[in-house]
Amino acid sequence: MGGESIKNDGNKTPEESSGQSFTEPTEPMLPTPSERTAWTSIYVAGACAFIQATQFAIFFASMWPYILTLKPDVKQGSFGVVVALYSVSQCICSVGFGWWSNKLGQVRLPLLVGFVIMAFGNLTYLSLQYWSDHHLYVMMVARFVAGGGTGNMSLLRAYAATASTLKDRSRAIAFVSGGIALGTMIGPGLQLLFAPLGADGITILGLTISIYTSPALFCLMLNGLGLLIVQFAFEEKYIIKHEKESKEDFEKGEQKPKKLASPDLIAILLCVFTRFLQIFLNTTTESIGSAFLMMMFSYEKEEAVTINAGIHTIAGTIAATMFICFIFTKIREYVRIRVCTLISLIIPLIWLIATYPYSFYSEYVKIQANGSNADCDLNKYSWCADQPTVPKYVYIIGYVLVFGVAYTIINITVTTLYSKVVGPRPQGTYQGVYQTAGSFGRMLAPLLMSYTYTVFGPSVPWLILIISYILLIALWIVLRERMVPFDKYEAKKIKPSN
Repeated sequence: MGGESIKNDGNKTPEESSGQSFTEPTEPMLPTPSERTAWTSIYVAGACAFIQATQFAIFFASMWPYILTLKPDVKQGSFGVVVALYSVSQCICSVGFGWWSNKLGQVRLPLLVGFVIMAFGNLTYLSLQYWSDHHLYVMMVARFVAGGGTGNMSLLRAYAATASTLKDRSRAIAFVSGGIALGTMIGPGLQLLFAPLGADGITILGLTISIYTSPALFCLMLNGLGLLIVQFAFEEKYIIKHEKESKEDFEKGEQKPKKLASPDLIAILLCVFTRFLQIFLNTTTESIGSAFLMMMFSYEKEEAVTINAGIHTIAGTIAATMFICFIFTKIREYVRIRVCTLISLIIPLIWLIATYPYSFYSEYVKIQANGSNADCDLNKYSWCADQPTVPKYVYIIGYVLVFGVAYTIINITVTTLYSKVVGPRPQGTYQGVYQTAGSFGRMLAPLLMSYTYTVFGPSVPWLILIISYILLIALWIVLRERMVPFDKYEAKKIKPSN
């Protein structure tokens, strides 16, 4: 299977970030040859992306143990709602932020407002320790509010596409995608910083800072940092002209705008489905990850938090190294998108098959006893009685390979390809759709997988993921010839499927 290199694909026109119809042809935006990529603002956009992604990921290692401490009778299904509400809010607010940004003609103010909203969510999470009851509902509100603040994340990716030249585009997008990916991977690993505090923690001015509450306090600090760098270090610059300016130039006789054909909808949908399934798997492992470790490998609550954080730290370090190599070396010129994407989809499938709890395994999980939170709680889950264990080190090593290596490559290749499939047109709406697909996966996974985990154990969630990845890999093989940049698609004169 031939792969498309990430280096310059030969288009003559870079994209613009403003909201346009998802299907209507639009005017190409012509660059000024002397203009250069706004690297400083792209670095800031990458930092903002990291901060926003961390808001989601840093809580996962400790949220389940924390809610068990506050409400011992809570079930995994209820916790799934907590996780899902973050993404419900993100989906809703991403549309609003996109519309607002287009009306304003800027991304700065929506970014600032987003950080303020995140801060309110984290303050609500910190207040959990003061409530005598209703802890589950307060946690739901906290995560719902925080998720709304991250709804402007798609603006960062769209900005990177419009503030960079075509030659620099893959590298520019990699900064933002890398920030999102590293925040998602390193976020849970940051729990290691708070592990010495333990469950009891320390009390300062009436505020208990423990292994469970410190993530919210840390995120508050990140929110403050984000506000500062956007306010004082972020300067919006665009390589191309906005649509309004383009029309004014046309009226002056400076250029003649022409209509572009619609991009290949099939290729766009496959990229979107890939993003959905990537985040779906990621959120599944995060939403049931701590519970899975406690049940499958007999870890106590604090142990599960530390082990989870350690695994994510290793995976995040690998991911960071790969992104640095891609951004600062010429290796990106030799990455073949379709081949690398296919390999990176096969790795998670192998891991899922290898960690499926087959009935022929001879060892079974231990039944919880003596008030311990480790092992399997037969009072909550009837399937504990005959639940096989999976190989511990296969799970851990495979986890690192999937989320440290495979997903890093997917974040680079699919995100870059998606931008090129869309072609030289405004990308605000398209990038919003791409983010919404991930948000929908992040919303659906905890609801569906936490429910199936509660009722059937880990076997059914794993089976759903295995079937989904087989389907996705098959689609990439069958549709490989359509997964090309817009100019090559247009040159082949493939008629779009609508």
